[in-house]
Amino acid sequence: MSDRPATSRWTILAIAWLALLLSFIDRLAWSSVAAGGHAPTGIPLSSLGSFASAFFAGYVMSNVIGGLAADRFGARLALAASLAMLGVFTAGFSLAAGVASGIALQALMGLAAGADYAATIKLMTVWFGPASRAKAIGLLMTALPVGVIVANAVLPRALGAMSWQALFVLLGAATIALGLLALIGLREAPDAMPPPRSRPGDLLIVLRQGELARLALVGFGAAWGTWGFAFWATALMTRGRGLSPIEAGLATTLFGAAAIIAKPATGWLSDRISRRKPLIVAVLAIYAAGLLLFGQLTAPLGYQIVAAFLGFFGFSWGPLLATLIAEAGGRSGAGTATGATNALQQMGGVVVPLAIGGTFAATGSFALAFVVMAAGPITAALVMALFCRDADYAPRATGAAA
Repeated sequence: MSDRPATSRWTILAIAWLALLLSFIDRLAWSSVAAGGHAPTGIPLSSLGSFASAFFAGYVMSNVIGGLAADRFGARLALAASLAMLGVFTAGFSLAAGVASGIALQALMGLAAGADYAATIKLMTVWFGPASRAKAIGLLMTALPVGVIVANAVLPRALGAMSWQALFVLLGAATIALGLLALIGLREAPDAMPPPRSRPGDLLIVLRQGELARLALVGFGAAWGTWGFAFWATALMTRGRGLSPIEAGLATTLFGAAAIIAKPATGWLSDRISRRKPLIVAVLAIYAAGLLLFGQLTAPLGYQIVAAFLGFFGFSWGPLLATLIAEAGGRSGAGTATGATNALQQMGGVVVPLAIGGTFAATGSFALAFVVMAAGPITAALVMALFCRDADYAPRATGAAA
């Protein structure tokens, strides 16, 4: 089949990218408010953790629901509805007057936001063929590190010019407007025949795929290593090695910034060689080795150099694995497969901070903490290498996709 119309598919990618970007900024906005001391006295800084947990709880649940919605009603409607509801709840958060109401609203924000990931991945699956799909998903995923940069660089400055309540209303209004743009500007498919809609029973068919279960386990281990570093590296460097917060923070910043290059670059390479599996195994193995090396370092410059290296390989697996999962689900089940596996994958980011924190608290060993961190990508690489298939089933699974 001929390739997709270039202008249309890149417009679809641009809208999907903006959706993920703004959704992520909405998620991180409270941390800027709380850290800057702009919250009212009824909402203390200590609520930051409970608010993040509330958002995440809603987010994990809605990944499955959102994936089903994207397959059943179409990615366009699922994404537009997700953005509209997230905008309403984000603006509504400006009315939070205490911890209880704040937790409730953050949970609702998470429930609304969870559909965006599955819907955007399904759009990439339908609009981009196997020859360019991983690159497109890699570009899409750069919205997440860019969101971190924007949230930390722009929102604190905005709080100098407006109240935190006005900021949340502004973010909510922008999110609703983007939902309207998605409804108007997106199309379900580039060809005359839209992707087939799933039926309620298709969920069991998708979830019974052993391949998806194995890929979800790979994602759990990979996320364990990536988010373990993101959550704990700065604290470990300052407490375990005596680095200043500025020195440690620079290393962690370089780790995150490398993702902007890593995701599309590795996706492009995967499309170029028409392989996913060997690249995932390679980047996970290299990342695990880098984590073990990081645990042996002592000099600030060494941490910063290796952190940038780790950032590249620690995020490279994301678009490759997302592409494999979507291709395993097929055109009619890509949203369900993405939502269900992502919900399980995200649990790696929940468990690893506790495991690493407990290890360091019990032993005081900087090196051992990174051994625990490396256990995730080592396990993921082994599962991927020994039990998962490559993208050789992609044309069959995606039907008409080219």
